Amino acid sequence: MEATIFLAKLWGPAILAVGLGIFVSRNYYIKIYRDLEKDALAVLVFGMMAMTAGIAHILFHNVWDTFLEGVISFFGWALLVKGALFVIVPDFVDRAGNFWVNKNLIPLAGILTIIAGIYLSWVGYFG
Repeated sequence: MEATIFLAKLWGPAILAVGLGIFVSRNYYIKIYRDLEKDALAVLVFGMMAMTAGIAHILFHNVWDTFLEGVISFFGWALLVKGALFVIVPDFVDRAGNFWVNKNLIPLAGILTIIAGIYLSWVGYFG
């Protein structure tokens, strides 16, 4: 459980900051995405970094016994899958990102990210 709490403390504030950033600087986040999709090398490098971080996370923590452990493990697997998609099918990633932007689903992503960040921070630091 020590690894779970450590990762909750690590992920929580970072995820919360991104969620808040989506609301405070929505256009900036959209610009980041638009700039990223124009640079094939950046997409590849981002994908490789995400895959590496995801694999490291999974090797360190792949436990699904409690809700908290499952949430933490999910983030590792999500990183791995997202990174692999960026490397293997970058066009799909572009289409999926465009779907989120065009359907105006960015606020939903922000809300879900904030909820996850608050939960992990709370459990990590005060739970």
